[in-house]
Amino acid sequence: MQKTLVMMMTFALTIAAQAEKIDSTQFVAFYNYTIQTQDDEGRNVTDSLRLALLVGTHATYCTTVLAYNRDGRASSEMMNAFIMHHQNVLTDVEKSEVTALEPIYPYRYLTKEPLAKIAWMLEDDTLAIGGLLCHRATGKLYGKQWTVWYTEEMPSSAGPWKLRGLPGLIVKADDSEGIHCFELYGTKNEVRGIGTLDHPELQKLSRKKLMEFKKKTLGNQRYTKEPTYYVAEEPDDFGEMRVNGVVYYSANHMLIPQKSHVYQPLELE
Repeated sequence: MQKTLVMMMTFALTIAAQAEKIDSTQFVAFYNYTIQTQDDEGRNVTDSLRLALLVGTHATYCTTVLAYNRDGRASSEMMNAFIMHHQNVLTDVEKSEVTALEPIYPYRYLTKEPLAKIAWMLEDDTLAIGGLLCHRATGKLYGKQWTVWYTEEMPSSAGPWKLRGLPGLIVKADDSEGIHCFELYGTKNEVRGIGTLDHPELQKLSRKKLMEFKKKTLGNQRYTKEPTYYVAEEPDDFGEMRVNGVVYYSANHMLIPQKSHVYQPLELE
């Protein structure tokens, strides 16, 4: 299992090794990301994933802690990353551009889009989170309404995923439906390069086309019980592997669940 998980990271590490450096980190922020959803039998479940946000002077990169650590030890994180189809998000404020890399079996997709400007409404409410004095703000991004808490004690406009643009680091973010939640659990002073995500083997799509594809395939009722229903041909390296007592499909250096959870989109428009 360990060897297979390390092999699954080869592609991501190849991208990192070949990436053109565009910035260096000032610090790294770590978040717990949870999603309230349902399993294939309709029972309520909570999916969770740890994220690492690399914060530079003009660029940020949000990825999984597993990819940040560059090893195969956090197998449960790798499973959740594929179940939830987490995006690796590079935000380049200097270019006013957001690049996202997302693995959806059997391909890895790359999207580029202009940096979205969120019309945040700053509010007077304050709250102490993890020893940090935080301020409340609300805003809308891609059809979802968000309530966030940010701290001016860390003067950075960065935040997890594609959330950003406040007078301090985002410490917590919840969508109005109570489905998605990002919450800071630690920071680390570290100098590390932030590079581009481009690679010739990536499938390039517009953000809206990828969103439509995900809605059509992952949002289909069949997906929870048969996550590979939409794949026309079975790849040569298609097989099975057991991770923490659960059997998964394995192909193209990807883990695919035999059964999955209900797709909960982060973007509605």
